[in-house]
Amino acid sequence: DIPDGMMGLFSVPLAGLTQIFFFCGVCELAIWPASNYSGDYGCGYGRPFVPNFLEGDELKYKLDMELNQGRAAMLGIMGAMVGEAVTGQTLAEQVASGNLIGYGPP
Repeated sequence: DIPDGMMGLFSVPLAGLTQIFFFCGVCELAIWPASNYSGDYGCGYGRPFVPNFLEGDELKYKLDMELNQGRAAMLGIMGAMVGEAVTGQTLAEQVASGNLIGYGPP
């Protein structure tokens, strides 16, 4: 059984981590190449089965919004990982026990 949080990473067998690593490499190199700086990978903008005809300011707005939300998500998960490393509890355990930094017990 694999535990929650960062300890789950150390419970996955080496073969599983290798598969994840190679899958991410294939995605980066073949499916979504990092050399495409336009930001358009042909995946759409959250509307499945609807063609996207965005141009000009609307396209720039959508791409900037996606980039900023990605940055915010990376900061959020990094904060959760640091909080887990400091307290030894996952984010869900911290919320349930009231041990979030700046907040006392309920």
